[in-house]
Amino acid sequence: MPRRLLILAAAVAAAAAPALLPPRMGDFNQTLAPSYAPSDAAVFREYGLDAAERAQYAAGDRKLEITLLRAKDATGAFGMYQWIRPIDAKPAQQGERAVEKGDTLLFQYGNYVLELRGARPEQEHLEALLSILPRFERTVAPPVFKYLPSEGRVANSERFIQGPVALQLLAPAVPPSTAAFHLGAEGEVAEYSVEGGRLKLLLFTYPTPQMARAQLEEFHRIAGVVTKRSGPLVAIILNPFSRDEAEKLLARVRYEATLTWSQPPQMRNENIGEFLLGVVMLCLILVGFAILAGVGVGGVRILLGRWFPQSRFNTEAEPVITRLKLGDP
Repeated sequence: MPRRLLILAAAVAAAAAPALLPPRMGDFNQTLAPSYAPSDAAVFREYGLDAAERAQYAAGDRKLEITLLRAKDATGAFGMYQWIRPIDAKPAQQGERAVEKGDTLLFQYGNYVLELRGARPEQEHLEALLSILPRFERTVAPPVFKYLPSEGRVANSERFIQGPVALQLLAPAVPPSTAAFHLGAEGEVAEYSVEGGRLKLLLFTYPTPQMARAQLEEFHRIAGVVTKRSGPLVAIILNPFSRDEAEKLLARVRYEATLTWSQPPQMRNENIGEFLLGVVMLCLILVGFAILAGVGVGGVRILLGRWFPQSRFNTEAEPVITRLKLGDP
């Protein structure tokens, strides 16, 4: 009985959760908001899917469908964006990264991924929608992505690997224990057009070069693999049609460490003689200021005494003494 109550409470809470997509966008009015869940549910859970909505809009005879996905962080949204991006899409200008194909626009915006299909709303209305998205988080792309060689890379073939589910679908020959996601590994897979055909490159990054060196030995146990380590990176090509082309591709994988040089700021005056001279000059300035202040105060008192003879500023008048007769009986 308690379990049924918990399930019912969860269902009520989900139904009461506020919708992320607004009922109106400019001249588009929402006509339908069906329940929606991505088809590759296990992959999206691995990417950290936090919310998913789909709504249909209409403005006269113009139709618009918006699909919204929210991940727990922008890294997961990066993976979801790459996962559903069409291979033959063209680059577009929207959000942090975007593509379009026909009447469909797909883009990542922080930890959100949005797909617009059909008529496009005005840019200002779309920007208004993005500005009110709750729990928004903006970060950079996963570090492993920037180490993929760009020359010869097939456009839109990249896929982010954050766990064993995506790895099983993209590279089933690599055991999850070999990739070692429990060590904090992240991966990226991409296809490359080389002389004679195509090669699929898997690139993993580890927290330290020592971890990468240890896992390289595990990758060597996979039959037909060609591997290379560069710093904390491990690059793998499975069953290449040409080992020479595989070696050429792996040679373009290079890790470049970023060094931050830290040193104490240099003093402007490092000569001890100049320092002492500065101290003496400061003392002379302070003494001169004190003399001028004393002369000024004395002169003011003399002038006030002459102008007001009966005042306490008159230095020539007999001073008034207050006596306390403490010894009188």
